[in-house]
Amino acid sequence: MKVGYILEMREPGNGFFQITMNIDSVSEDITMITMPAWTPGSYAIRDYSRNVRTLRAKTPENEPIEIQKKDKSTWKLINGNNKTFSVSYEVYAGEFSVRGSHLDTTHGYLNGTNVFMYVEGYKDQSVELIIKPQEDWKISTGMERIGENKFRATNYDIFADCPIEIGTHRSLLFTVDGKEHEIALYGSGNENTERLVEDFKKIVETTKSIFGSLPYRRYVFILHLTDRGSGGLEHLNSNTIDYSRFTFTDPKDYHSFLSVVSHEYFHLWNVKRIRPTELGPFNYKDENYTTLLWVSEGITNFYGNLILLRSGLISREEYFKHISEIIKGYSIQPGTRYESASDSSFDAWIKLYRESPNNINSYVSYYLKGEILGLMLNSRISEYTKGQKSLDDVFRHMMDKYNKDGRGFTEKDLLSTLSEVSSLDFGPFFARYVRGTDSIDFQNELQKIGLKLETKYSSQKNDKETTMPYIGILVKKDKFNVYAVLEDSPGQKSGIAPGDEIVAINSFRMDARFLKPLNERNETIFIDNFSDFKPGDRIRVQAFRRSILETFDVTLGEAPHDTYEIREIENVDENGKRTLEKFLMG
Repeated sequence: MKVGYILEMREPGNGFFQITMNIDSVSEDITMITMPAWTPGSYAIRDYSRNVRTLRAKTPENEPIEIQKKDKSTWKLINGNNKTFSVSYEVYAGEFSVRGSHLDTTHGYLNGTNVFMYVEGYKDQSVELIIKPQEDWKISTGMERIGENKFRATNYDIFADCPIEIGTHRSLLFTVDGKEHEIALYGSGNENTERLVEDFKKIVETTKSIFGSLPYRRYVFILHLTDRGSGGLEHLNSNTIDYSRFTFTDPKDYHSFLSVVSHEYFHLWNVKRIRPTELGPFNYKDENYTTLLWVSEGITNFYGNLILLRSGLISREEYFKHISEIIKGYSIQPGTRYESASDSSFDAWIKLYRESPNNINSYVSYYLKGEILGLMLNSRISEYTKGQKSLDDVFRHMMDKYNKDGRGFTEKDLLSTLSEVSSLDFGPFFARYVRGTDSIDFQNELQKIGLKLETKYSSQKNDKETTMPYIGILVKKDKFNVYAVLEDSPGQKSGIAPGDEIVAINSFRMDARFLKPLNERNETIFIDNFSDFKPGDRIRVQAFRRSILETFDVTLGEAPHDTYEIREIENVDENGKRTLEKFLMG
């Protein structure tokens, strides 16, 4: 059986792609075709079939073939003796995101899972694609090009995993190891294209040094500069990143952007080639559960910033600042006491992409917990081997073993690899911190590699110990709406609840001076900051709840420290210096 696709965009302004599937030499009298319900790398059911319209099937003689809807994403074609036929349909591409597809008069962007159906039972067949772009539009994709606007993939999984940018975007090119890399740049802002090329190249070269070679012929970075929030999605030989167009002059913003680039590029190995067994071949109709997303995403987060340090794109102090921020973010969340990294990974389908005020009290992101576990694993390996081995060695071993046979790895395989590399038994570690929710002694963890953690209040001066009050509420920037209330905080005990709109404190109008960012990089969620008071003071909070004014008497508690700093321990011996250097530089 052969499948060929034709992709058209006849009227970009209406947002519809037109797709024709030419199906040749099927053996069945009834053929099932399915539109995926989710996109690998974005673990939520999104039901892309809802965007399909005008589905038709016909024989080469232009005779119609009966179509019946089987379920929400599958159609039954009663083709009978007709073994060669075509299927045509339209897909509305109105989601401008890394996981979606988008078409308008400025460009077309698509993920294969959003647009291309597959023939059930034939996903292993090779696929060819012809694209008919608008005049003067060009095509950028990691898919193998076999002719003008013609492409090929060895199976549907690879076909669907090659996003495509079509339009008048700029193409910035560079070479590493004789292999071409393209930055397909849509949009504009305050970017410096020469600097982008230089810094992307450093990230590629530094990551390559971990694994020794580049496992592709050509790689494409699709970069959308927009006024929307940031995001990234990994693919087998490409990635897509959406980012604010005015992010390139402020050093902190630019470093945050580069960490996304580094993260998505590291996925080239971790998840696209070193993958949990459950993540391939994919079941596109239902959830694909795994307890190992803390490895695939969280440890990738850990390497995303470590690679920037190794590339010289951030300083050691800036890297330590990042680590201190994730430790602070982890420490403030009551949910860390209730959900393990394994459970968080498994629950991605119902929690990560569904924002809830309860998350901070009952859930911890596998991105955050996984990044911390990456730090802990790396520190233990570096310390125990006296600076001879690191987490890099674990990934090299896994790449060699689990990419070659293509079967993926299990938690047991990961434990075995960790033991082989370090000669340590990580079973108790997994029981406590991966499958369990034991509290983490960060001071002890950092001390293993010659670092120390200092915590204090940002308002503290002259090393004089002080205390700060708090209610324990998180507030959205708009209209001072309470987003969440920390468990066991004074705010929760007083009755303040998510959704309340705070209007006054002690009869004074609610003002931004009562708030501060939850962390340095957060521009949307703030935590209360009552610097005019002290712990134990009673204040009166007035808020609208469902349009009715309520009053809450709150006794302020003692706020957790809001400033975390990591420093190198002075006067460590040569073994300690070697351990830290191995942890940082591999």
